Amino acid sequence: MGDKKETVIFEEDYARYYKRCVLFAKSYVFDYTAAESIAAEAMSVYWERRAAGEEIRMVLPFLFSVIRNKALQHLRNENVRVQARDEMGAAVRDEVQFRIDTLESCDPHSLFEGDVRKILRDTLDSLGKKTDRIFALSRFEGLTNKEIAEELGIAEKTVEYHITKALRALRISLKDYLPLIAVFLGL
Repeated sequence: MGDKKETVIFEEDYARYYKRCVLFAKSYVFDYTAAESIAAEAMSVYWERRAAGEEIRMVLPFLFSVIRNKALQHLRNENVRVQARDEMGAAVRDEVQFRIDTLESCDPHSLFEGDVRKILRDTLDSLGKKTDRIFALSRFEGLTNKEIAEELGIAEKTVEYHITKALRALRISLKDYLPLIAVFLGL
């Protein structure tokens, strides 16, 4: 992965996904420093896989899968520490076990399938073509509000309005999925 193009792609992906990775990890480990470390490890695994020539088409689900495993390892280690301390109450052990169980049942790839895709598509379709296009340019193609405004020949405030409109509608439509979807879409 030594060539500049691959390095640039990785740097762009790092800039695009690192904060979301930290937020995803933090939502389970409840420790910002540990979440940053886990996110950095996930990015490192991503870099190594790309360097080995592996094609990773869905970067964010890949990263979330790595984070899931690293967070599970972290929580299991934390659980052992918690169990070793006699003064820790049953409530704390139950909370850590709950987080472990929740994370074990989490499959980031499933967020891009079935119901969520249909809800997302139906919601965006219901908002009209202009809102759908602006939201897609912002969230799926990573364009800034200014770039979208220039491309579509509209004011930045109009872009902001349509993105806000889409986010409000998606928050309502995807309320049952928000803990993880929020990280994916920046809701």
